[in-house]
Amino acid sequence: MLPSLSIVIPAFNEEASIAATIADAFEVGARVTAQLEVIVCNDGSRDATAAIVRGTDARLLDREVNAGIEASMRALYAEARHAWIFLMSADRQWPMTTLEPMAAAAAAGADFVIGVRSNKRAIYTPYRRVVSWGYERIVRALGAPGGDPGSIKLARRELLHAPVAARGVFAEGERVIRAARSGARVVEVPVEFHKRGAGKATGARTQVVATALTDAVRVAASLALGWPRPKRP
Repeated sequence: MLPSLSIVIPAFNEEASIAATIADAFEVGARVTAQLEVIVCNDGSRDATAAIVRGTDARLLDREVNAGIEASMRALYAEARHAWIFLMSADRQWPMTTLEPMAAAAAAGADFVIGVRSNKRAIYTPYRRVVSWGYERIVRALGAPGGDPGSIKLARRELLHAPVAARGVFAEGERVIRAARSGARVVEVPVEFHKRGAGKATGARTQVVATALTDAVRVAASLALGWPRPKRP
């Protein structure tokens, strides 16, 4: 059992899935901890996502203007109150039950657990596979022991709510890198991964990829030269 847990969920236009995701979070989360909170960041959704969250026991961070998934994750990590944080998507591509084997890995001594998607080739388009492959190789080259840094994660709060140099989604990889380089035990757990049932994926848009490449250079310089200095949001 984990001493306490915050399940954090970024959401943008996820009215079709958010209620079920929150219900699953409370049900599965209660199996791995006695102290649980669920927090959703509604990132400027144009649908009923925020209204649906308000009708649940989850805590809502509500943005009127879309700021992007990385900004949502930073806000969620900062808002989390408990010792461990589990990052889960709202789109139900990962079953919430993946938390259980990941929590078992944490109980066995891991500080940072990455849910590795072994079947990405069957789910992703060729373009998404190329982007994912490149992202993983860069993160490994900078010091991360495990791949799939864009997947779901369970980690000690201080490792996720940590200063970063990246400005976009590469910050998720940077958190893994800095955790490993600080001596934290980073482990991988194979997890289920499914096609989206609703909503629209935005993680591999050209602008997102371009920002991630720029951020990879920023992070490499920060690690090697100490500049730019990492900042906590």
